[in-house]
Amino acid sequence: MKKIIVVGVVVLVLVGVRLVGWKLFGQPEPVACTMEAMLCPDGSSVGRVGPNCEFAECPAINSLLSEAQARLIAEKDCIKGGEALAVGMYNAGTRTWWFDANLNATKEGCNPACVVSEETKTAEINWRCTGVLPLD
Repeated sequence: MKKIIVVGVVVLVLVGVRLVGWKLFGQPEPVACTMEAMLCPDGSSVGRVGPNCEFAECPAINSLLSEAQARLIAEKDCIKGGEALAVGMYNAGTRTWWFDANLNATKEGCNPACVVSEETKTAEINWRCTGVLPLD
């Protein structure tokens, strides 16, 4: 019986030292972050990480054009008065920047994007249409 009490006391002391040690020696306590995600310019996403639950850094983009440079080209080639572009997404496979576009002229079932080629530094509208085409 005496051994059980000694073992119990030792366990409580060790647990107490562990908990107090975290406080005394600045060991971080476990943090649970919300499961939100942030969309990165390359199309990937990152979550929140401890200890402050800030979003992790997005992967570096290896592009000859910055998003700001690509946006200027997109605005010049795709946008007319009163239209707007969303935040850019970079596609490393095609080496293009994609900007969802809010255009005055639309096509039914289509979601337009202004696509800027890194190689040619020109832009064109990609209509990204869905649905069944009518038969003639």
